[in-house]
Amino acid sequence: MILYATLRRFRFTLAFLAVMLVANALAGTFSGELPASALADWGIGKDAVWSGEIWRFVTATFLSHDRGMLIRQFFFAAAILGYTEWKRGSVSTLVLFFSLDLAASCLLLLGITLWPDTTGLSAAHDVGMSLGGFGLVGLALSGMRWRFPLLAVVLLMIGLKIAFAFDPLADIGHIIALWLGFLLGLAQLRRSAR
Repeated sequence: MILYATLRRFRFTLAFLAVMLVANALAGTFSGELPASALADWGIGKDAVWSGEIWRFVTATFLSHDRGMLIRQFFFAAAILGYTEWKRGSVSTLVLFFSLDLAASCLLLLGITLWPDTTGLSAAHDVGMSLGGFGLVGLALSGMRWRFPLLAVVLLMIGLKIAFAFDPLADIGHIIALWLGFLLGLAQLRRSAR
C-alpha cells in the first residue's frame, strides 16, 4: 500500500526516468557514447528545428551524449523532477518541465539565429534534459527564503563550469532556463500574494 502510494506520487518522475533509460539503450548510449548519427538524427539544433523537425524538442530531451552524462542526468532528473512532483503534483510537474524546456530551447535557438558570432552553432546538435531541469531549479529557488543568494550560487557554479569546459549550447541554455524558471516562480509568488 505504501509502495503503491509512493509510486503514484512520483509517477511522472518514474515514467520520465524509464523513458530516459529505454531511449538511451535503444540509441546506443549504454555502449559508451551516443553515436554521431543518433545525435544528428535526434538531437536539437537550430538548422534541424528551423527546417521543421520540431519533434526534436522531445527526442533530444531523453538522450545523453555518453554513459557519464546519462548517470549524471538520471540522478539530476530524479532529484529535481521528484522534488517538483512532491511539491506540485504530477500534472503540474509535467507541464512545467516541458514548458520551461521548450521555452529555454526556443530562446537559445533564437539567440543563435540573431547573434552573428554564433553562426558556427547553427549546425550543432545537443541532447539532454538539463534545460527543463535547470528551469525547475530556478522555479524551486524562487520559492526559498534565501532565493537571491541561492540563485547567485547556482550562477557562480555554472560560471565555474564554463571557465573549465565551455559548452555553448548547454551552458547558455542552462542560464536561460534557470532565469526563466526563477522569473516564473517570482511571478507565481506575486500572483498568490494578491
